[in-house]
Amino acid sequence: MNTSRLVGETTITGKNQISLPAQGLRLVGWGRGDRLLVEVLGENVMLLIRRPENWTEAFAGRMSDVFGTHEETLRWLEEERRSWDRE
Repeated sequence: MNTSRLVGETTITGKNQISLPAQGLRLVGWGRGDRLLVEVLGENVMLLIRRPENWTEAFAGRMSDVFGTHEETLRWLEEERRSWDRE
């Protein structure tokens, strides 16, 4: 889901707790026991992200626009290793 949608409203309690709107939780598939990461994006924006169960799987294949695909990385490593033998 890549669209922004208002799904409800909540209030911060005296103990700094909030209840998240059920419709929003259903939309993202979150449930009881899920751990959330909290990131502050600006003066009035706080982002909640479900904590990955497996960080390796969560980031696998990310940033391929920066580092290239897995195959490109393996090719680069092989070229680097061959250059060591020439020196």
